[in-house]
Amino acid sequence: MQKSKSNESTKACIINCNKLIILFTSAFILLLASCTDINFNSSKWKAWNERTGKLTLRWDMCDDLIEEHLSIGMERARIVELLGEPSSDCIQSDCDMIYELGPCRRGINYGSLYLSFKNNRLIEIFKHCG
Repeated sequence: MQKSKSNESTKACIINCNKLIILFTSAFILLLASCTDINFNSSKWKAWNERTGKLTLRWDMCDDLIEEHLSIGMERARIVELLGEPSSDCIQSDCDMIYELGPCRRGINYGSLYLSFKNNRLIEIFKHCG
């Protein structure tokens, strides 16, 4: 009878250890997946091609781009010099430029960077995933 209790206790311990291993492994994978930001590089940004490049390159660079390289009031021409031609553009000066960012690491969604201008000056920056 005592051996049976010991076996049950050992099995329960093994099950709990397996659950902990799964929990810590999942947390580690989530942590790695969230640490994907890389420094913005103008040459790599311009050369990016969704078909031939690292799919998430632009998405991974975007936070650094917004925080360190773009600023409200920048001239439209300076942004095109920095990022290359946008994926979508308007003729008038009060509209958005859109840069495709590729997959945004959230399921199957793709990201875009929207830049709004007034009088050829940047007035709004919006990163979108969806």
